[in-house]
Amino acid sequence: MAQDETPLLDAWRRAQRSGKRPMQIPGHKMRYTLDRKGWAADLIGDTVRDDIVMQGGVDDNAYSHDYLGKAEALWAQQVGADASRFLVGGSSQGNITAVGMVADRGVPIAIDRTSHRSTQAALVISGAVPVWIYPRLHPEFHLPIGMDPEAIRRVPEDVNGFFATSPSYIGTMSDVASLARAAHDRGQVLIVDQAWGAHLDFLPEGGAVRNGADISVTSVHKALTGYSQTAVVSIREGRGFVDRSTLDRWVDLTTTTSPSGTLLASIDATRAAMARGGRERLELLMESVAQARRRLAAVPGLIVLDDANAGCRVDPMKLTLILPGTGVDGTALGNALFDLGHGPESSDRDTIVFTASVADEPEWILAFTDLLIGLIESMRQPGRPMAPLAVWRVEPEVVVTPREAFFADRRRIPLRDAVGEVSAEQFCPYPPGVPLLAPGERVTAETIEAIQTAGKVGRVAYSSDPTLETIEVIDAV
Repeated sequence: MAQDETPLLDAWRRAQRSGKRPMQIPGHKMRYTLDRKGWAADLIGDTVRDDIVMQGGVDDNAYSHDYLGKAEALWAQQVGADASRFLVGGSSQGNITAVGMVADRGVPIAIDRTSHRSTQAALVISGAVPVWIYPRLHPEFHLPIGMDPEAIRRVPEDVNGFFATSPSYIGTMSDVASLARAAHDRGQVLIVDQAWGAHLDFLPEGGAVRNGADISVTSVHKALTGYSQTAVVSIREGRGFVDRSTLDRWVDLTTTTSPSGTLLASIDATRAAMARGGRERLELLMESVAQARRRLAAVPGLIVLDDANAGCRVDPMKLTLILPGTGVDGTALGNALFDLGHGPESSDRDTIVFTASVADEPEWILAFTDLLIGLIESMRQPGRPMAPLAVWRVEPEVVVTPREAFFADRRRIPLRDAVGEVSAEQFCPYPPGVPLLAPGERVTAETIEAIQTAGKVGRVAYSSDPTLETIEVIDAV
C-alpha cells in the first residue's frame, strides 16, 4: 500500500454515507449521521453525528475487511516500525501496554521519574518493582533536561528494561539513540513515551523508533490532528526484545471492545495528511516557533527555553518561558490567557508552556507572540529568584510495590500526621501529570509540604480526598 491510501478513513466515509439502520449497538443507531430529525435531535444530534463504531459500522462484525489492520500497517511503515497498533485510550493506554509487554511481577524495571502517572497504573497491573531514574536538572532553571545514558549503565543488571519520557512535558528531550545503545549493550529493552512528540516521527531525523527504541508510544491528538484520546504504540521486532504477539495481547487487554471507528479513522487521516505535506508544514511551524522564541527572548528578564540554554535538545514545537526575571506570576498569566480563549498547556508561578501544532497558522504563532509580550509587560513586577518545582525533584523511598500498595488494607488519616506512613494512593499535580507521591512510597514532611503547595496553585489529581486534608495509607507494612 502507498502512503496516500487511507483504507480506514475511506471505509469510515462509506459507512457515514450508507444510510445504515443497524439492529445492534450503538444505541443511537447512527440515526443522526444523515439528518437531524431523530428523537431528541436538538440535544443528541450534534454530539453523536460523526460517531460510527468499528464493529458493524466501519467494518463488519468479524472485521473481515481488515481496514484497521491496513491503516496500522501504513502508520508503521511511515514511522519506521515493524508493527503499530491504534489506541483510543490515549498514551495512558499505550504506556500501560508498553510496560506490560516488558515487566514481570516482582521484577525490577527502570523508569524515568518524570514519567506520566499512567506508568504507575502499569506498575499496579504488572506488579513490577520500580527502580527510579532521576532526571538531570538544569543547574539554573531546575527543570528536567533528559535521561543521561550513564544513568542506564548504573542501574542494577536485574532490571527488565528501561522506560524514558522524551520529549518531557516542558519540551526538553533525551538523546534516544544514546539511550538505546546503552540499553541494548546490556541486552535490555528501551521504551520511550513520546506522547508529546508524535510530530518527530515525520521529521527527517525521525522519532524514537527510528532512533533505536524498541517500543514507542505517541499521542496523535497532542501535536498532530487526531481526535482527543487517540494514540499509537509501535515496536521494532528485529532486535529480539519484543514481538507482535505480545503487543497484540496487551493492546487487546487494555482496550475497549467497542472502539470508535471515528477516532481510529482520524489517526489514518492524520498519517495520510502528514505523508502528503506534513514535513513542509512542520518546517513552516518550526520556523514560526523559532521566530517567536527570538522575539520573546528579547523581552527584558524573560528566559525562553531552547537548545542553546537548556543543555539538551528542546522540542521545536514547544514554547517554554521562565518568568521570574520579569516578576510575572505564571499562574496569573495563564488565567489571563484562558480568559482570552488562548489557554496555555500549563502554568505555575515560574514557568508557562505552550504547544504549537500543524493545525496552527504561522501568522497566528507570531500574532500570539505579540499578544503574549503585551500581557507580560502589563503584568511586570520586580524580578524574583526561581523556586524549583517539587515534582521534578522527588526521590521517593519505595517501601512496597505499587501493586501491593494498591490492593493493601488501608486507613484514612490527616495528611499532616502521615509522616513515616506508606501511601496507598497517588497525589499528582495536573499538569504535568507526574506524581509527587505514589502508592507504596514513604510519606515525608517534604512531600506533604509539596502536596499542599501544589494544591494552592492548581489541581492535584487522583487522590481520594480532593481537599488534600487526608490521605489513605497502608494499614500495616
